Amino acid sequence: MSRERSKKILGLFSVLIMLHHLGQKVSAPWVPELYRQHGLELFVPIGYLLVSFFFFCSGYGLIKSAKSRDDYFDDFLIRRLNRILFVFAVTQLIYFAVRTFQKAVSLPLNPYSWFIYTIIVLYVGFFLIYRKESKLSLTFMILWILAYSIICYILVKGNWWYNASPVFLLGIFMAQREMNNRNNDHFRLLPLILSCIIFLICFIVPENADTIYRSIHMQNYGIMNLIRVLLQIIACSAFSLVIYLLASRPHKDNGNETDTENEATKKGRIASSILSFYGSMTLEFYLIHGLFVQLFGHHFMSDTKPPVYYIRNIALYVLVVLAFSTASAFSLKKLTDWMAAVYKNSDSFRKFSHDMKRAGLIVLLVVAGITVFMGLNRTRVTREAEKPAEEFKNNYVKTIMAGGREIAVLDEGIGEHTIVLMSCELPCATLHLKPLADRLSTDYRVIVIDYPGTGFSSNTDGERNVDFYTDIVKDTLEALDIRDHIILAPHLLSSLYGISYAAQYPEGLEGIVFIDGVPPEVGKHVLDGNFSSEDEYAWFIRRYTGAMKLQQELMVRTGYVAIQLPLYEFMYPEKKMQEYLPVMEMMYTKDYMQGAYLLEQKEAYANCEKVINCKLPKDLPAVFLLSNQMRVTNPYGINWVKAYDKRITDKDTQKVKIITGDPYDVYYNPKVIKNMIDEFVADQKGK
Repeated sequence: MSRERSKKILGLFSVLIMLHHLGQKVSAPWVPELYRQHGLELFVPIGYLLVSFFFFCSGYGLIKSAKSRDDYFDDFLIRRLNRILFVFAVTQLIYFAVRTFQKAVSLPLNPYSWFIYTIIVLYVGFFLIYRKESKLSLTFMILWILAYSIICYILVKGNWWYNASPVFLLGIFMAQREMNNRNNDHFRLLPLILSCIIFLICFIVPENADTIYRSIHMQNYGIMNLIRVLLQIIACSAFSLVIYLLASRPHKDNGNETDTENEATKKGRIASSILSFYGSMTLEFYLIHGLFVQLFGHHFMSDTKPPVYYIRNIALYVLVVLAFSTASAFSLKKLTDWMAAVYKNSDSFRKFSHDMKRAGLIVLLVVAGITVFMGLNRTRVTREAEKPAEEFKNNYVKTIMAGGREIAVLDEGIGEHTIVLMSCELPCATLHLKPLADRLSTDYRVIVIDYPGTGFSSNTDGERNVDFYTDIVKDTLEALDIRDHIILAPHLLSSLYGISYAAQYPEGLEGIVFIDGVPPEVGKHVLDGNFSSEDEYAWFIRRYTGAMKLQQELMVRTGYVAIQLPLYEFMYPEKKMQEYLPVMEMMYTKDYMQGAYLLEQKEAYANCEKVINCKLPKDLPAVFLLSNQMRVTNPYGINWVKAYDKRITDKDTQKVKIITGDPYDVYYNPKVIKNMIDEFVADQKGK
């Protein structure tokens, strides 16, 4: 297989990968019906197949180059990774700038960048194993990729992180076989036919694995997924082998071409030139095209962020993304070529590249030093926050026994009505909701509860289902002797608990003010949009919660949790709350991604399903406050206004009201929520 042919194939595949990501955005089964469009379904399932040939070519090219040059491994990592890391860094900066402007910063910055991490792992493994090649080199490379795959599984990465990488081994094997077999110029039809058959079987079966799983009543979804991954690996290998066999076929040159053949040849040359053009910048095209997929999609980066510029027409969407991606990739390539020329003529860079071990050691020492400093600093900051945390607890929080549980409560103000601010699992609700409680306490009695396992409350075992939270609120109010004139104010996910409370304990409840309350329909969307069945969801959530807990503990212990904490500076701009920022950070590092938080997330789908058919009691006044951002964005592809309407049973006393702002107004703009609650109470008095 010639370098020129493989370059053209990879150029074609880079464009097909773009279509794959576009298909995932608009035509995949998990896309909300509100935004789903037909036309790109064919490209949705083939992404890992296309990427597998990139890995094949990498293994194939590396071993051939290593065999042809005695000094090939001198400066290997610098030569191989320099361009990759440079383009990766530039595109990361571009993604960061755009995401910052759109207020959508989260990790990973580029959701399509997994390929870069994988190829770096493969290059490093190849360098370590093949620089002193032995008969066991291929075996060691297999173990290297197996270890990488296990790590990806533990970290709950998608199957695509590791189902294509083993094809790197096939590339190495085929290159070695080709070099050992001098008589390999003739085309073999039988291997091609067998590879096609194997590919079709191993591609089709995993695509229908969930249907098979349900039909044979398997009990362990993990085993089924393992079988699926193994079949996908075989499918990738067979697919790459088919492409390799076709690309290795000798080219036949017929000198007696007709005019028609000449015209076809011209068209073929144009197509060849286009493919070569894209083949010369596959890295740049791969890393940048995803930005435009997101910029012109129905949502930006996630189902909760508003679009930048939504192109509904699917053909126009494809053309615009292709045009912007091509122009950007070409510009990146020119920039990278210029930087490569600078490096090539730089004596200092050549000196640096000749001493990679020293450079690597220096980098490791610097990272270790930064990690130790951040870890010690985080320990110091946490220790210093203990005193103000204790002062806050003594000044504002009281601990009561409610339903046999030790519950911390913020109880402020005096008034005819009691406003119960209900949160989802905040690290410390009594502190996080204090700005809103302070404003409300001028006219009402206000109750904020730290659910068990969070804030200043003690922990309690048990599932965090709807009934758990409903009973916590009921038992706490009874322990405080609050039995009437109650107005619940649930925020986001706690709206599920508010609906349940209204259905189970309507006595004494005078109304509910939902603040961007999450509709129960979100649970069905999350399941249908990401999982084939409840079994798969349960299997995933068990792994996910464990991995997130481990990851967060690592962030805390190393001190890198500091990069997550500026969130509180955004949420609490008021000067009087600034002194409590260290306390919030301490509570965050103690409780975020820990027991109570993870248990609530684990039960989120089941809790949605439990109240999916619940409606508000007809005689209960209620208002659904929906921030304009949420109305415009339609998070998760759900029309939240219509979802609220499904809960309403009396349009005279139960309404939906659009307010300016976003779901974080309860923290940094509590005045808006206070005014809405005042209006709600006044309306009820007027009636």
